[in-house]
Amino acid sequence: MAGIWQATDHRPVSVAEAEREWTLRATEILSEVAGRYGRTIDYGDLGTEVQRRAGILTDMAFEIWLDDVLREVGRRCTEAGKPMLNLLVEDPDSKVDPLARSSIYEAYGAKMPGAKKSSTRGPRARSASSGEKKAPARRTVKPEERRRPVCPTCFVELPSTGVCDNCD
Repeated sequence: MAGIWQATDHRPVSVAEAEREWTLRATEILSEVAGRYGRTIDYGDLGTEVQRRAGILTDMAFEIWLDDVLREVGRRCTEAGKPMLNLLVEDPDSKVDPLARSSIYEAYGAKMPGAKKSSTRGPRARSASSGEKKAPARRTVKPEERRRPVCPTCFVELPSTGVCDNCD
């Protein structure tokens, strides 16, 4: 018979308590994975790491409990209005749209390839010496620059309230 227990003292743990802890740990691990563009995690590796971090072990196959945990991770992400972290799990049975993963990386602060340091600058031409092919030239429309009000005392741009945060 399969069981669930604390790693430290082998005390039995309820399914509900284990799934709650495993879901928290899976979310934590997947958030770390999402912080680096292009990273994913193997299904079995995630199951092993979730148990290790939670300190709650089971002799059940991953498919019996990890699928429920990943569904809960996805549900919580959806409720929070965030992309579903569970899409970063490499499972041989599923195919994930790369665009869906890109939105996850972006939402979790990963350094995106080709991201520009400043959005106020225009597009930069790529160097031919870098070995990269040049993208076809795009016609861009330069946005009209708006002048925002400045504090007459400290010359800092004023927030939308019109009251200087430094001088008030």
